[in-house]
Amino acid sequence: MSEDLLPLLHLTLVRHGLTDWNGAGRWQGWTDTPLGEAGEAQALKLQARLAGRTYDAIHSSDLSRAADTAMLALPGQPLILDVRLRELAFGAFEGVITDDVLHDPRYAEWQRDPWGQPAPDGESLQEVAERLRDWADGLAGGRVIAFSHGAAIRALLCDLFSWPATPQPGYVLPFPYQLSHTSLTTLTRVDGRWTLLTYNDHAHLEE
Repeated sequence: MSEDLLPLLHLTLVRHGLTDWNGAGRWQGWTDTPLGEAGEAQALKLQARLAGRTYDAIHSSDLSRAADTAMLALPGQPLILDVRLRELAFGAFEGVITDDVLHDPRYAEWQRDPWGQPAPDGESLQEVAERLRDWADGLAGGRVIAFSHGAAIRALLCDLFSWPATPQPGYVLPFPYQLSHTSLTTLTRVDGRWTLLTYNDHAHLEE
């Protein structure tokens, strides 16, 4: 099917709930860390937010922090696991915090161009964007929700909308904008053209 014949797609992207490693500022990547208690509570708040909404398909990264967020937020619904929705692979830097590697020459080299340059034994953000774009472009249409990860979602948005990815002092990712846990980011695709409707909507977490 050619791109201009694809039916309307309404896509909701969700970052997983908080893990204990997130709370400690520890880089997770492909390390399969579970949701923490706070993350489970966030997912249950998202469940209340999504109550009554229907989706034609529910996708998730195969990493448990994303899949468990999906199962808590949309209990009893069939879930499609896809490795393409995984987080950036930090490689040799998985399990560390930024302060641990600030003086590592491999970190300094990577941070010159984290978009195009892979982390040691890991991925570049461009590679992450390409696999998420491959997944997104393959969606047939309808209402789809997908549970993924902070760097992965932002890498996809950079690819879709040509947003710059500029290294940020003191922050490992080249994004000057934050993405909250269990936040909703919504897009549409019409005739192959993508539109961003909302970004980082986390109203369900506000007291």
